[in-house]
Amino acid sequence: MGKRVLSVQDLSCLGQCSMAAALPVLSACGVECAVLPTALLSTHTGAEFTPPHICSLRPETAPILNHWKEMGLTFDGVEIGYLGDAALISTLSQELDGLTTPDALIALDPVMGDNGRFYSGFDRRYAAAMRSLCGKSSLLLPNLTEACLLLERPMAETYGEGDCVELAQSLRALGPETVVLTGLALFPGQLTNLVCTSAGSVLCNHPRLPGQYHGTGDLFAAACVGRMVQGDGVAEAVRRAGEFVCAAIAATPPDKGYGTCFEGCLHLLWGT
Repeated sequence: MGKRVLSVQDLSCLGQCSMAAALPVLSACGVECAVLPTALLSTHTGAEFTPPHICSLRPETAPILNHWKEMGLTFDGVEIGYLGDAALISTLSQELDGLTTPDALIALDPVMGDNGRFYSGFDRRYAAAMRSLCGKSSLLLPNLTEACLLLERPMAETYGEGDCVELAQSLRALGPETVVLTGLALFPGQLTNLVCTSAGSVLCNHPRLPGQYHGTGDLFAAACVGRMVQGDGVAEAVRRAGEFVCAAIAATPPDKGYGTCFEGCLHLLWGT
């Protein structure tokens, strides 16, 4: 039987992000993907669309998980993305126990802020709830802002490699074995993902491509999880995920606001 991964995040009916991006990426990695939608959105929340209709699915979370437990269902990996509700974080923290294999990868992308501040609708209470979920994760994938919010630190004006390593090590103290700090601007013309484990740290650099595209973080997280569940080491998975996202951006017209045209790049995640 192949590997099975559970994706826990919102589903935007239109827009190449969140679960709509994670599903094909995980499938391209060769894993069976189950889903636990946390909310249903008519579109993604970017400025390209008017404010979407949003339907919270939090009341359905515990019954779905309990049904799976009754079935004896288990997962080899869990990818947790946008949650948006502190109460839902608590439910997941309690109910995920018993649904994973002993060596399952529990990956958490703590979506809650960027550019030095919370996203709209998030606050310190939400960050505190997310901090508690870090203790359940084996892989944590924050950006620099989210790292500081989790550690209750103010953002500095600049960060060097040593500063980022220290941040990642401090995040590991919250519980996850591995921390990947994403989207770091450490070198001119490049974006860096810093991998930190008990064995030390590794930098994975990629060209900084022009433009802003929705859903690239969702693509990256899903690709990392899929490749690690399939046996790649974390540094190799991060490298391949970064190359995949770069290829998806390069394949996307600059005026496309729905997300990236990643479909033609999925082959980069196949095989060994």
